[in-house]
Amino acid sequence: MILSCQNISKAFGTTQILQSVSFHINDREKAAIIGINGAGKSTLLKIIIGELAVDEGEVILSKGSTIGYLAQHQNLSSESSIYEEMLTVKQDVITLNQNIRALELEMKNAKGEELNRMLNSYTRMMHEFETKNGYAYKSEVTGILKGLGFTEEEFDKKVDTLSGGQKTRIALGKLL
Repeated sequence: MILSCQNISKAFGTTQILQSVSFHINDREKAAIIGINGAGKSTLLKIIIGELAVDEGEVILSKGSTIGYLAQHQNLSSESSIYEEMLTVKQDVITLNQNIRALELEMKNAKGEELNRMLNSYTRMMHEFETKNGYAYKSEVTGILKGLGFTEEEFDKKVDTLSGGQKTRIALGKLL
């Protein structure tokens, strides 16, 4: 089980939006939330991602799982290029790579116990970098952008110059 919602209830004032909603999603299952306007679809999603608190019930997300949520209306505004904007979701990997390179330079002049300490740090950081697929983050970003219909020639376009639909694709790409 990846996600379980048990007896979720939510009201805004005297208006009950959700009452005793229960479901679960297992690994590899696909799910859709369908309903008329005002049925509580967005409210449920905001509860699942932790943006809203429940009045009653419980949301359980399995350890190591993450949930992405693409809001209906995007407010993406950035002077960055499309490619740079996509790289913002890889900032942890980029920073880790920079720290590894800086440590490599420091190790050139280190000796003895200091070198051993640095080597231990280096080993730990390299393991984390590899676990996060650090060697492939640029190609992952490129693949996602191409999969969303952007050409490499468009990668340098400023996000602020894009249409609403293009900005939505960027927001979706950042979730992926």
